[in-house]
Amino acid sequence: MSIAYQQELELYHYSESLCSQKARLGMAEKDLKYKSNHIVICDVAEECQNLSSNYLEVNPKGIVPTLVHKGMPVYDAHRIIKYLDDQYPERGNKLWPQDENRKKIAAHWFNEGMLDENGRYGSTFGLAIPILSHPILAHTLNRQPLEQVVEKYRQHPLESRGKRFTALRREGKAFPTEVMTTALKSICRGLQEINHHLDQFGGPYLLGEFTLPDITIMACFHRLEDVRMTDLLDHDTVPLVSGYWQQLQDRSSYKDAVIAWHDEVNWRTALIEIFGGKKSPNLKEAFSIMETFN
Repeated sequence: MSIAYQQELELYHYSESLCSQKARLGMAEKDLKYKSNHIVICDVAEECQNLSSNYLEVNPKGIVPTLVHKGMPVYDAHRIIKYLDDQYPERGNKLWPQDENRKKIAAHWFNEGMLDENGRYGSTFGLAIPILSHPILAHTLNRQPLEQVVEKYRQHPLESRGKRFTALRREGKAFPTEVMTTALKSICRGLQEINHHLDQFGGPYLLGEFTLPDITIMACFHRLEDVRMTDLLDHDTVPLVSGYWQQLQDRSSYKDAVIAWHDEVNWRTALIEIFGGKKSPNLKEAFSIMETFN
């Protein structure tokens, strides 16, 4: 499959997409220039570029991000980052560790942090974080006419996603309460694991030096900030995590690949309208779960 391209590297992405943030972070950490093809996704606006015929030729699943390297598409944020690290070993930071012990942990986080459409939602760190975003998506979908949302998602190549987001628009939720509890347990367990590795390798990053898992965690922590749940990072049971989060925020890639791409019109206004100055209502349950690790 070959895709028309203008530059050696082209990235199709949406500004606030968790996986798009990861892909941009990978590009920034590798110090790679690319042509940006920004895609407005139907989850957040009436404009629906990810289901356009042009984009479906690039990514038949209609999801972001997609990297196009000299006409060849690469899908999934983690695979995109690993691909770039392999293709451009001399550029920027080496993102895959070299020693065997760190490789095993990196491979674990490669899978643990992935947003796998075929996985059970809430069962891993990567499949738990997006569940916290559903109030935002329900809000942005409710800005759109119901008939239009139903029609858009009826055409979605991923049938399960189409049904889930249609339910979000109709009912305001797509998962039962127990799935949220499972997700919170996965997040809390992940934070405990992160703290363990920070202690094991002495920081300042997960495996000592900055690697691909740090990109995953950076994007996930940013999403926790969006949904007003970063108080979890200060919990007594994970004393090393808040300092780690500060280290991640201090990297230039965070500013260039995440903060600079904020969607003020769709996503950021939704955050203000939902939360205002309040914290997440899920914090109480999450704190109770964290206490079980004492």
